[in-house]
Order: sequence, then C-alpha cells, then structure tokens
Amino acid sequence: MKSQKYVDFLQIFSTGTSIFLNTILIILIITKSPKHLGSYKYLMIYISIYELVYTILDVLLAPLIFSHGSIFLVIISKIDNRITTNKQVLLYLDSIWCGFFGAFMGVFALQFIYRYYVVSGSIKIKSFNDYRIVFWMSIPVITGVIWGTVVHVLIGPTKQADLAIESILLSEFDTHIDDITYVGPYIYQQQDDGSVEVSKDSLIAMIVMLSIILFSISFIVFSAVKCFIQLNVFLQINKNLSRNYSSFQTQLFYALIVQTLIPLILMHLPCLTLYICTMLDIDLGHSSVILTLTIAIFPALDPLPVMLIIKDYRCVLSNIVTTRVIKLPKSNN
Repeated sequence: MKSQKYVDFLQIFSTGTSIFLNTILIILIITKSPKHLGSYKYLMIYISIYELVYTILDVLLAPLIFSHGSIFLVIISKIDNRITTNKQVLLYLDSIWCGFFGAFMGVFALQFIYRYYVVSGSIKIKSFNDYRIVFWMSIPVITGVIWGTVVHVLIGPTKQADLAIESILLSEFDTHIDDITYVGPYIYQQQDDGSVEVSKDSLIAMIVMLSIILFSISFIVFSAVKCFIQLNVFLQINKNLSRNYSSFQTQLFYALIVQTLIPLILMHLPCLTLYICTMLDIDLGHSSVILTLTIAIFPALDPLPVMLIIKDYRCVLSNIVTTRVIKLPKSNN
C-alpha cells in the first residue's frame, strides 16, 4: 500500500531506537539502581520488556490505522508481510496487536498505583514485595485480553464492511480487499435498500474500549494530583530522611509525570479523538494515519524520562558519553 511505504521507515527507525533504549534501561535498572528503588525496579523491567515485545510486533505487522466516517480500521497488508501472508493468522495477530494497545492502558495506571502507595505511606505497598505483585502485573494483561477479545469477537471483518471499504481501499491505498485483513468498528452500516442500521456489536466494542481509555486517563490524572499532594506531605513529615532518598522520590515522581504525558499525547488523546469522530460519523481520512505514527514513536520515547531524570542512571550515561565522545578525540591527538 502506498501509505504503508510512508510509515514503514518511521516504524523501523522507532523499533530500532526502542530496542536500543529499552535494553540500555533494563541494564541500568539491574546494575545501577539505588537500593531504595525497591520492588519498583521489577515493575520497570516488566514494562520495558513489554514495550520491547510490542515494538517488535508493531514493526513485523506494520499495521495502518485508517478512519472513514463511522469506519475505524486497523489494517494489515498480507503483501510482503514480514510474518505471514495467511489472512486468518494475520487476523489473529491484528487482534493481538490491538490487545497490546489495550494493555498499555493498564500499564499506565499500574505505575501510578505504585507511586501513590509509596508517597502516601500506605501499607498496601507491601503487596508489591511478595507474591501479590503477580496480581498487580496481571492488570495490563487483563485489560489487554479484554481489548483484544472484544476486537476479535465483535469487530472482525464483515461483508458489510468489505463492501463499504472496497472502493476506499482502491482510491486511497491502491490496494484490493483480498490483499489485506482488518479489524475495527463499522457503526452506521449502509444496507442494500439504502437504509442505515446501527451495528450493535460495533457500538458495544466502542463503549468497552472507550471505557478503558477514559478509565485510564481519569485514573492517571487523579493519581497524579494525589501523588503530587502526598509527595509534598511526605517530604514535609519525613524531613529527617536522607537528602538522597528525598531527592530520589522527587526525581521518580517527575520521571513518572513525563512518562505519563508521553502516552497521553501520543496514544490516549489521538485514539480518543478517532473513536469519538467515528461515533459521530466524522470523516478524518488520511489524518487518522497520524495515530499509526504516534503509536510507533511511543516505545522509542518512553524510556527517556527515567534515563535522563533519575540521577543514578543519568550520571552513568553522562560518564559513558564523556569517556567515549570527549576523551577519545584527545587520545587520538
């Protein structure tokens, strides 16, 4: 597909960057984390590994997001696909990719749950230090399974959608319906007699996915405010704590804020906009491809706040850069 060629480079570049940065971050977490980071380092490793798997799946499948009126599709081309050309297998993989997107909604909430328990001094923080951490880490899995299942069961390919998008595929992407597979809602379906029928399956799927997105956004904003308030209280009450520990808690909070703004800007808001426009039958056309790009960029940017804001990691990286970039030219002279 023509549009696919334009996003291919960015997806490949973002994947390479994501693999490089997340691998470095995992090494830093394992080898250079301060002792008072506690069990949060396991959560950070878990998230980094998750992003690595997601970004590899993204570049292999090369999905393209496209919206036209009340149709919102995640399209995968079987032509020269990097995994398989079997449409049925690609359909399952398309649903799994969507499930990974849904799992991110749980990942963002999970980070703030942990930070809130830390700064509020809640005894529930102990649940991250024993077998109960399995429950917490299952939250993204649960949201991802719900999302992926809803997509596969309720908004897979249909004859009505095939007829509706066949001409669009030819005009917009210069490709045929037989050369792609897709998942996505088609809410206001045109019938043979010219009437329009609301698809209950598409509507239910949209409501479920919108609910997950809105819950994630609401929880993040609410928890961020609570964390900020509790952090100030925490630092006031615990003035006798070491300066390093207090500074570290502040660094961790600011890193989390930046890590939250990145997905809000690159994932939550674009996806929310597309869903609302789809429900209102607003045609976004090629503008909807922007979500394909922002989703691809996200895993490449997400590790940066932790690497650059947390002092322990920043100093290691700074020393490496200083040694490699500054000292090497001197030695050559």
